[in-house]
Amino acid sequence: MDEDLTEDDIRRMTAKLMADYEPRSALDGLSTDEKRMAERLLGRDNTRRLENTGRDERFKYRRPVHVIEYYSKGSGWAVDLLENGRRRPFKHGLDDQKLGLVLDAIRAKGVPVRHFETEGEKQDRLDQQRRLEERARQLENNPTEKDPPLRSARFDILHQLRDFRL
Repeated sequence: MDEDLTEDDIRRMTAKLMADYEPRSALDGLSTDEKRMAERLLGRDNTRRLENTGRDERFKYRRPVHVIEYYSKGSGWAVDLLENGRRRPFKHGLDDQKLGLVLDAIRAKGVPVRHFETEGEKQDRLDQQRRLEERARQLENNPTEKDPPLRSARFDILHQLRDFRL
């Protein structure tokens, strides 16, 4: 078995091996741009299913379920796309005006939009609820008491500096 293989032998063997070759899935042999295009056309889940479906299996397209969720972040608002329950970032760092434009455009396409309450927003809501309940209890106990007048931040600063002398 110490024979050397010639170039013709290698070519013949390669042609023989490749003659029965069929790609494992419909996406084999596609470039990354083509796979990205297929993902945009079919949806991410359908593309994964198509990639994992063999040639002998039948692929059936399933319409993806899309939901848009938006929530507050430290740097503005963020919008995520949920496709069949899997979260993908869509837009981030939006101010209130841009968020309104993006959500209006998405609603116009008929995609459901919902607000996702973060832990910070939940705590703020609960704190505000607690303050309102406490204020209602105070008014029940002492109905003659009035709400304190609203003062600006400028007033508070000037009030703190009133005794300051040079």
